[in-house]
Amino acid sequence: MTPARHARTLTNQAYPNGEPYQLARGRYAPRTCVEDYLQPSSSPVQGRPDADEFVRLIVREMKIRFYQPKTIKSYRNELVSLLRWFGAPPHRLTREDVREYLLYLVDAGLSSSTVSNHLAAIRTAFDKMCLRQVTFGLVVPRKPKRLPVILSPDEIIALLQAAPSQRDKLLLGLMYATGMRVSEVVRVRWRDFDFDRRVINVWQGKGRTDRQVTLPVCYESLLTELSKGFAGDDYVFPSESGTKRNRHLSPRTAQRIMERAVRMAGIKKLATPHSLRHSFATHSFEDGHDIRRIQKLLGHIRLETTTIYVKVARPTDEAAITSPLDKLYHAPPCVAAAKTRRKTVGQLRIHFLQQPSDAANCRCAKVTLALAGGERPVYFTGIIASEARPGFVTLQIPPLEQWSEPLSWLTRPQRERFEEPEFYEMLQREIVARLCQLPPAPT
Repeated sequence: MTPARHARTLTNQAYPNGEPYQLARGRYAPRTCVEDYLQPSSSPVQGRPDADEFVRLIVREMKIRFYQPKTIKSYRNELVSLLRWFGAPPHRLTREDVREYLLYLVDAGLSSSTVSNHLAAIRTAFDKMCLRQVTFGLVVPRKPKRLPVILSPDEIIALLQAAPSQRDKLLLGLMYATGMRVSEVVRVRWRDFDFDRRVINVWQGKGRTDRQVTLPVCYESLLTELSKGFAGDDYVFPSESGTKRNRHLSPRTAQRIMERAVRMAGIKKLATPHSLRHSFATHSFEDGHDIRRIQKLLGHIRLETTTIYVKVARPTDEAAITSPLDKLYHAPPCVAAAKTRRKTVGQLRIHFLQQPSDAANCRCAKVTLALAGGERPVYFTGIIASEARPGFVTLQIPPLEQWSEPLSWLTRPQRERFEEPEFYEMLQREIVARLCQLPPAPT
């Protein structure tokens, strides 16, 4: 009902005491409706262009409106996919065609998130920019509500210890210590560290917002020492490419670093770099930090996004419900499946030099790896295997940076084998087995 019609209706009615209704005055007075509409002439796409020209004009408009580069690339690919499937000029696209295209994507086995991205690209191009309303009435597909993967503190320690190089340890450690996204941590420059205030500045993160995260105290001395050899504009994690300079590490490379560390640590969970962000938020909430403070550190706009970590946090009530099955049975031991034997790239020998141990009936040894297969053996030193208590063996493997010289003498297949998680799993298994066979070292 319009305000004018509503006013006429009120004048024909009366209060319970018989007095006629009076229209409100001042800020509460009825106002005329404000109609806002856009003319088709304001559309950035005029005429009836072909598919290629249509995509070019939409990409140009998105750049003018300062869409994120990743969004522009994604929307462009999805528009190209739509127009190839449609096979006709873009101006002939109807709402029913969009429905058929979405059904085609669903039948192809795409996830609800992917279908939602395609719908968002179509809505942006045709509805927001071309004023076509071809997605009017189409709702965003329902997404499954999945709980985040959380790593335990012991798994975090094992993950950082399994990272083979100092760069990998620092990359994974910063993601867990600060809660930064993988796309944010790879873009950190040395000038972003504020050692006086112990914060890291995150510029233009997701949603084009700036924020500050806490600089871990345990990394302060290491980062201070490393920063001396770089300029402020240099990236903390530069690209591995030798041809592209002043480029940061790609998020995909960071994902591969995480995958390798997860396998080397023996973690069975489907952990990704974002799992470190989930673990940071969950562990912070379990430690008693305020949920709104965690929201600010994560950069969430809505508090509802952060409250999901309340659901996965460990219950603090001592009377928490336990499974009655735990009182009846114990889980049977798991037997690992046999692995296929791979082609050897050299002969590896492990040499032990037993050292005195501080604990009684325990062992400690320096381990040297001798790799034969080239012109001369290549030696890798610096490994220390110690038994803190009977049956509990700890390995200290140097970062790959300390082995840069002997690694340069290896062939390419041998260097690639050194970077594989299976190599470190085999190395850990053999060293532990050999150490347990040694007699206890004298104290």
